Amino acid sequence: MPTVSFTTLGCRLNQAESDSMAEDLARSGVVPVSDGADPDVVVINTCTVTREATKASRMAIRRAIRSHPDAKVVVVGCYAVSDRDEVDAIAGVDVVMGNDDKERFADALAARQATTPLLQLGMRSSSPVTPRRVRANLKIQTGCDEWCSFCIIPTTRGPLRSLDETSLLAEARERVAAGARELVLTGVHLGKYTYDTGGDERRLVELFGKLLSIEGLWRVRLSSILSRHLTDELLAFMADEPRMCRYLHVPLQSGDDGVLATMNRPYRIADYMDAICRAKAALPGVALATDIIVGHPGETDNAFHRTIDVVREARFSKLHVFRYSARPGTAAAAMDDDVNGTVKRDRSKALIEVGNEIREQFLNDHLGRPLEVLVEDERIVDGASVCSGQTDDYVRAWFEAEGLLGKMVTIQAEEVRADGLRGARVLTTTRG
Repeated sequence: MPTVSFTTLGCRLNQAESDSMAEDLARSGVVPVSDGADPDVVVINTCTVTREATKASRMAIRRAIRSHPDAKVVVVGCYAVSDRDEVDAIAGVDVVMGNDDKERFADALAARQATTPLLQLGMRSSSPVTPRRVRANLKIQTGCDEWCSFCIIPTTRGPLRSLDETSLLAEARERVAAGARELVLTGVHLGKYTYDTGGDERRLVELFGKLLSIEGLWRVRLSSILSRHLTDELLAFMADEPRMCRYLHVPLQSGDDGVLATMNRPYRIADYMDAICRAKAALPGVALATDIIVGHPGETDNAFHRTIDVVREARFSKLHVFRYSARPGTAAAAMDDDVNGTVKRDRSKALIEVGNEIREQFLNDHLGRPLEVLVEDERIVDGASVCSGQTDDYVRAWFEAEGLLGKMVTIQAEEVRADGLRGARVLTTTRG
């Protein structure tokens, strides 16, 4: 059977789409290869949200061409949309595809001259396959209409588009039937699910309920949501439903109102903190993660220190810190008041240190108490069987045990190490 490997850069939505593309190919008889094997097709799902992401995408493409000279190299995703001519010019790239091609990926590859023979061979040599993932991504929406000044996503992914609910639920049932016990809802703008068809935030809450009616689904997790979409109804549903994960990724980007205005973000700090406080009140112990950009044009020292203050007040469980880099085609790229590169580096370092300090306290708070973990991986390490999985509030735990893959277990962690919990002992198996 023909084989494929995937390299995925960027956001969780990209990862969800890579998973879907891999499953679509598997149903057409093109199966994923194990590490170290030589695939017939290499797919690089690219990102271009920053200059660094674009550079990483180019490097991944060239590395794939060097490492697998006999494979067909397929480049898809945001970099392939924003800089198609540049990607086409890379010697060794066989197929360049846009984000819309991800929806029916096998059909799109079958229509390309370079990959048609492999798809035809796959369909002749295999019966349909659905790979198993204990924790699976479920894409429910794509596109964006916010036009933040630093962001190219509205250009590379287009306007808001919600996936059909009937199809979503069918896909969710298929994933659960294949062994998924947690679904992670992904999208560019989850809070605007069905906005393009006249809906509002209530439709997202309704979707939660329909997903949780699927037999065998134990958890639903939101990948990311804007603060203004943390409605009382959404928070109340999460509070009343123990299968909704107590984890919220709520992008901040800056703790200063002036910078937020320059970024064209759709909220101000008072609104953001109100939403965070309501979430903490409704969901005691909720883990809050966020994204922050340092060095955006116009960010002064005072503005940066206000960001530090907000981070300390919000007590985010995890920070994703990015140094601003101008992206051609965005409003911010034309702004004059850029921040010196050394200043960006120093601000990034300072903010990461604050985030690590808060993160360490957050992880230490997990020691010595029962934690429910969905076991997603089990492998032999130095002769011992080691399991790993995620807690409800998105902390990875490793512990020695065997025969637990796909089960929900209660553990007690003994130490914090490598941004997770280790040395845990299993108290009981709660499901599976």
